[in-house]
Formats: sequence, C-alpha cells, structure tokens
Amino acid sequence: MTQKMVNIRWYDARFFSWTYTEDACKAHKMCLFNSMGYLILKNGITTTIAAEYNDEGEYRDITLIPTGSIIEIIELFARTVV
Repeated sequence: MTQKMVNIRWYDARFFSWTYTEDACKAHKMCLFNSMGYLILKNGITTTIAAEYNDEGEYRDITLIPTGSIIEIIELFARTVV
C-alpha cells in the first residue's frame, strides 16, 4: 500500500522558565514547525504522522500534532530521478 507523505506547518506551544515583565511576556512568540512524514490520522483533535514505515506495516517515530495548530498540510510526491 502506498502511504501518503506530507509536510505539515504548525505552531507548537513553548515554555519559558524564569521571571519576566508583562512587556517581556508579550514579546515571546510561538514556534512555527515544519514536520514531514507519513500521514496516519487526521481528525478534529489530532493529526498523526510517522517518520518511517516498514514492509511489515509498522510505523516508527510518531508525531502527534494538535489539528487546530496546523497552518497547512502539503502532500509530497515522489519524483523519478534518472
């Protein structure tokens, strides 16, 4: 079975330890990530991708992305190089 490969652009939560003024707190920003992998699941809560897929139908290195944090999903296509 051919697995769909995607690139997902999404914002992830961040944590900053220490103490900050209100202005410094407002200056902190979210990180925009690009994650690529095999699309396993996409529903209203979670989008799941895997970095690898083997010939026994198993996945490895799973990433769970909150679907509401996704900016875009781009399907990737194989290109034949001669």
